[in-house]
Amino acid sequence: MNWQAEPLPQQIGRYRVERVLGRGAMGVVYLATDPHIQRHVALKTIRTELLRDGPAGASSLADAQLPERFVNEARAAGRLAHPHIVAVFDYGEADGVAYIALEYVHGESLAERLAQHAQCATMMPLARALVWFAQLLDALAYAHELGVIHRDIKPANLMIAQRGECKVTDFGIAQLDTSRLTRAGMMIGTPSYMSPEQFSGAAIDARSDLFSAGVVLYEMLTGACPFTGTPAAVMQQVLNEMPPAPSQRVAGLPTELDTMVLKALAKRPDDRYASAQSWRIALLTLLDTLTAGDDPDRTVLVAPLTRAALEPPQPAPAAPAPAVTQWPPELLAQLEQRLASYVGPVATLLIRRAAAQSSDSQMLSAQLARHLPDDASRREFDALLARHAAHARATSAGLAPAAGSATRGTVFGSTAGDATVGAPLDPERIDAATRRLASHIGPIARIVAARAARGADAATFHARLADALPATVDKAAFLRELDDPST
Repeated sequence: MNWQAEPLPQQIGRYRVERVLGRGAMGVVYLATDPHIQRHVALKTIRTELLRDGPAGASSLADAQLPERFVNEARAAGRLAHPHIVAVFDYGEADGVAYIALEYVHGESLAERLAQHAQCATMMPLARALVWFAQLLDALAYAHELGVIHRDIKPANLMIAQRGECKVTDFGIAQLDTSRLTRAGMMIGTPSYMSPEQFSGAAIDARSDLFSAGVVLYEMLTGACPFTGTPAAVMQQVLNEMPPAPSQRVAGLPTELDTMVLKALAKRPDDRYASAQSWRIALLTLLDTLTAGDDPDRTVLVAPLTRAALEPPQPAPAAPAPAVTQWPPELLAQLEQRLASYVGPVATLLIRRAAAQSSDSQMLSAQLARHLPDDASRREFDALLARHAAHARATSAGLAPAAGSATRGTVFGSTAGDATVGAPLDPERIDAATRRLASHIGPIARIVAARAARGADAATFHARLADALPATVDKAAFLRELDDPST
């Protein structure tokens, strides 16, 4: 069968096929519709003969086990419910094809983003790259805690959604036992992103994913993959050579990133980060350090940066510092909560800096707009700031609403149920709410809850948590659960 030239099927299983999203050696990914719930899915197909028709002399027992292992891996991937992991909805076999139905992400892969920057001779904005990479590490930390190792982390398997978040795809599929497929002349994994232990046949653990992630970060920072050439040349480099530090390729990169990347690319797993979580903490600490100080734009380079622009700039006259404005903590908390849904944990730093540089709502809106992915999100921020400005004007005119009025317990339109306004928060309440939130958004709930609890009463705390929920979750039901601990 010529897989590349095969005509577009009208249907696979119950899914109606619309068009091809991508092709590979093992199969095709289609955009399809689930007619039961009218939902678009990415239907990843794998030819079943690759799972069953082994080479001469292959063990019939191993052949019989491969389909079962593939199903088990699909089930393992289906258990990974995390905002930065592409969800797995279904597995099946039909018409000689095994398929997995995945969440369809509107956007493009990181590989496509990198190719666009290469074509335009620009570098990926540093802050944006590091935020996406922190999201990748968050996803890996969650998966590794559940015993799932990806084994094929690369830019093509990282999706950048239209809202701006990074999502990892192909979890579980890459864990398919590859011993038989390799003997058949096929390799699961991409040589330039594979760890030394993958090449040498040594035992694989979560630190193999961290090596691959280090290759990805190197490419995001420099625009070049550190290991290139023929498969034999790549293997030699991965096993025996260290690439030049990123700052040797791109002037102006912080040397702290050199240390971080080269640690991840260590040949021995014991010399790498112990876990994705420990690396993520180190990265967020570095982000905090890099974005601190007098220069607010030191690392937030959200506009495309040309290589020529990396040369030391000519000194410019210092602009007068804006007047300091005391922004209401509640407003900043709401802005931070919403911004975090687009850029992740770095939202705290971005809000803090923007507030320090802005003397009015218009300036604050302009500062935040460059971190938002689209016009709709910018209008949402503008609307919130406009309501704040109107409230401030009403207050100065003696027309502020009384306490407990319609604004009570509301955060971006989410009402805080029956929780008592003004009730102090106790650790048990925070812990219980965190566990409920984690069932919807994963381990990041710990960070969201800790921030939501800052300076909040019970009603505000609950409302902030509800605002962090995915759109598919019933916020009213969630708030009722928080208000009634017995449920």
